[in-house]
Amino acid sequence: MSHLDRKSVAVLGVPFDNVTMDEAVEFVADKITERRFHQIATANVDFLIHALKDRKLQSILCACDLVVPDGMPIVWAARMMGTRLKERVSGVDLVPRLAALAAARGYGIYLLGATEQSSRRAAQALEQRYPGLRIVGRFSPPFEPLEEMDHEAILARIERADPDILLVAMGNPKQEKWLAMHRDRLRVPICMGVGGTLDFIGGTVSRAPAWMQNCGLEWLHRACQDPGRLAMRYVNDAAGLALHLPPQVALTAVQPRKPVNTALQAYDVGSALVVVVSGDVTPALLTQFDAFMHHAVDEDRHVIVDLSGAAYLGADSLGSLVRFMALMKRRVQQFWLAALPLHVRRVFRTAHLEHCFSIAPSVADAAYRIEKAEQILPGELAAARSLSPEARSAVNVQLEILQDVCERMGTVSQSVEFAFGGLGTKASASH
Repeated sequence: MSHLDRKSVAVLGVPFDNVTMDEAVEFVADKITERRFHQIATANVDFLIHALKDRKLQSILCACDLVVPDGMPIVWAARMMGTRLKERVSGVDLVPRLAALAAARGYGIYLLGATEQSSRRAAQALEQRYPGLRIVGRFSPPFEPLEEMDHEAILARIERADPDILLVAMGNPKQEKWLAMHRDRLRVPICMGVGGTLDFIGGTVSRAPAWMQNCGLEWLHRACQDPGRLAMRYVNDAAGLALHLPPQVALTAVQPRKPVNTALQAYDVGSALVVVVSGDVTPALLTQFDAFMHHAVDEDRHVIVDLSGAAYLGADSLGSLVRFMALMKRRVQQFWLAALPLHVRRVFRTAHLEHCFSIAPSVADAAYRIEKAEQILPGELAAARSLSPEARSAVNVQLEILQDVCERMGTVSQSVEFAFGGLGTKASASH
């Protein structure tokens, strides 16, 4: 299953891939054969609340190769916005499936994080349940802030073990940030943050009964087991969801409807493909949109999406836009949204996605910005689109480092917009 063939649903700024458990395992099997870094996140409500406050985390989740809905509240939230996620795909259930895949195909798994006891018990449980499984290494680093970790020593251990699957149990958002920090160093095809999954697999923590899982009450079972650590987290998560989700649901529901005039057209402006959206963005229209994106990716074209005639955008439409924005960014291509009507801009704002995109007042303005960016882009980076996926990734890493430097430059009252090869961001600069 390719990145372009999957559908996504955006809930409070996080794009969830609309996959079943079997499809998630199929994705892993496909990507291992590519032998390059892929990051997977098993995101729950706690991820959403953290991402609302932490734009770096949100950016990482948007850039992940696969984000699965690890929690029934995510599934219910999508349904409230008129879009159905196929099913909950929890990390606790996905890890054993990946272990079965690894045992069948001879893949090696490395366990990073959790306590030494939980890691050892989880490894023993998986090896006993799946004969032939190769746990090629384990390491439980000290519990310390991300900035104080001995990253080189950890990376050296993983490199020596040469795993096919890396499971990182450091908790959110630390594990997601650790993986994103080292995406250019990790020579592991599948890297996934698994939170407390190793505690469950090793038997340190018991899972809720099936009926509680199906009713979305697994959090209650966990809170009763460890109230001192988890009770306040769940209270905060519930409060955050109650505060931020209703506006997205309401603004999605009150959008104007124009099903009769629904259409999608495309034309060329310079080096960009302009995709014009008219009327409601239906599932059929999203399929056509995906076809245009296939064309743009195959032809190494920049993309401008003209939303001036858009009527209704659902959570699935937002998910597709986020997915392709992240894909174009990885390919060092520009992706612009242009001429957003007021109601569409409000939907992006309540979905906490407005700051994620490069947005222009018109197609002409976006085309001008693309042209200017190409003129000032260094020759080495301008040629990046002809490189292999691995080389493109390395170029993109350098651009992201440059972005991060700019974002750390002091603070002043006004924002300055930087555009490095289509990687639009806003940063502050001090005098």
